[in-house]
Amino acid sequence: MTLFPALVLGGEKEESFFKEKMIPLAQKFVKRNELVAADFGTNNINKCQVQFFTDGRSGCTASLGLKSGYWFYYISNGQNTEICQFHDSTKTYYALENAPKEKIDVVKALNLRNKLSETNALQLAKKYFNLQGHKEENFHPAEVHQSYWSGGDDNRGGKLPYFDITWYRKDITKTDRESGDSKMLLKSVTIEVSGIDSHLISYSKGLLPIGKDF
Repeated sequence: MTLFPALVLGGEKEESFFKEKMIPLAQKFVKRNELVAADFGTNNINKCQVQFFTDGRSGCTASLGLKSGYWFYYISNGQNTEICQFHDSTKTYYALENAPKEKIDVVKALNLRNKLSETNALQLAKKYFNLQGHKEENFHPAEVHQSYWSGGDDNRGGKLPYFDITWYRKDITKTDRESGDSKMLLKSVTIEVSGIDSHLISYSKGLLPIGKDF
């Protein structure tokens, strides 16, 4: 009988992966990135899933969601495991077409709390980029975009106090970018940061080897 029947689908193998890999890696991720401490007790776990590969490969994919808003996504090759994606509950886009003025005004006010320029947002994102073990020399210069909301009286929307920064690996060419080939575009790292309190909102490592850039 598993200790976490409501959380981990499967049996002892899945439970072992949950306890020995998922929880410790998530705890280290939170501490390393100076996030607000998370409760990993079973009462705060919203969802947990482990899916071992069935095509002859070793390893699995997995996900862990906390009721407090953190989500972690894992990839394992049987020997090494890492968190390849993370996001918290921060909403970084609003579609406000036909929304009431009161709601639009609330969203507009968010950007008044922004303390970052694109330059400062990039420097902050580089901090988190380096904390995950990535090396800037392996990537093209980062691209910075400020989040936005759409709609409003003039349907032009406006800015939000959140920034996403993407690094494409150096072997991605201009032709690759223009082709829209998802397998090539996913050879990248994207980090979102908050201009309100400078915390890490999300991290996404695409189709890169576990534990390294190449």
